[in-house]
Amino acid sequence: MRDDDDDDGLQAAPRPAYASRATRVINTPPARKASFASTFKAIFHELRPIFAAFDRDGLLCVAARENGTIASYVHLPILSQEGAFGVIGRHECCALTLLDEEVSLRHALVRVTRSAGDEVRVRLIDLGSSNTFHTEDNQACKSVMAEGPMFINLLGYQLFLLPTGSLNPCAWSDDAETTWQSFPERVYFDHRMPERMVGRPAAPPQRNRRHTYMTLLPAAQHLRARPGAGGDAVGTILLSAESTQIAHRVSHEDLERGVLIGRYERCQLAGATGSLSRVHLVLLLDSGDVWAVDTASLNGTLVEGQRISAIQLDREIELKLPSGMGMRWVPEHIPPGQ
Repeated sequence: MRDDDDDDGLQAAPRPAYASRATRVINTPPARKASFASTFKAIFHELRPIFAAFDRDGLLCVAARENGTIASYVHLPILSQEGAFGVIGRHECCALTLLDEEVSLRHALVRVTRSAGDEVRVRLIDLGSSNTFHTEDNQACKSVMAEGPMFINLLGYQLFLLPTGSLNPCAWSDDAETTWQSFPERVYFDHRMPERMVGRPAAPPQRNRRHTYMTLLPAAQHLRARPGAGGDAVGTILLSAESTQIAHRVSHEDLERGVLIGRYERCQLAGATGSLSRVHLVLLLDSGDVWAVDTASLNGTLVEGQRISAIQLDREIELKLPSGMGMRWVPEHIPPGQ
């Protein structure tokens, strides 16, 4: 069952621009279980012109029902080296909207970047839902990273995360079977940290994109159960409301999993104010950089008076949350309060 309600705070701020003219929503009932290959072939003639329409570098996120119909899709373009973020969920402000009561308002976060070798790098992170997603080989996970296309089961949907433009590793043709066979083989690495994976076989310089390397990550843990991070702390989160301020040091492991901030009880840092979205903000370590990502919240996150969708935390930064709440990020080399 879904794990949130429709009460998402106070008066809505203007809808963010990214949420999105490229998203299409069709309500269709769930159907029998099907393989990704059979679903891909069933939607191929509808999917092929959609894929062809997005020739820029980026990621096409397609949610298909197992009965062979496309429920929703969105394209996340990579406009710079910083990549792109997109939220999947039931809320209309999400980049990929799924009008389904089983889906959380903000269910998962997609992150797409271009790697050093000019390959695509995709991450999918669960945003504290009670319904985990499953990989193509039926492994339950809360966070997964891929170097290439990714296929994920999310409740009654199959998600096809397909690189586009020069990042596309596949040979699309007029034939569904031939196109499916051109997708790289998926190779899984279970429960390792993406920033410091040890023992992963080195891919040869010319691998012809024949493999997608998948990394499953451990689920997030509550910071309230561990108020102090270990010696590998990256920085400190200072949350303030009225005259109260609480400090939390966070480690590489915390940020690689994702630190959720919101009023939802399963967030690692939860606040009671009603204008804070159930999942309002996520802090994430990606390719060595720390990011704060607004998860399509209704009332927004401000930095220096400007509403942001994502910002790199490469220095001490103050973020304004609703109802006078604040969050200050202090990198580890800067003592809190200075």
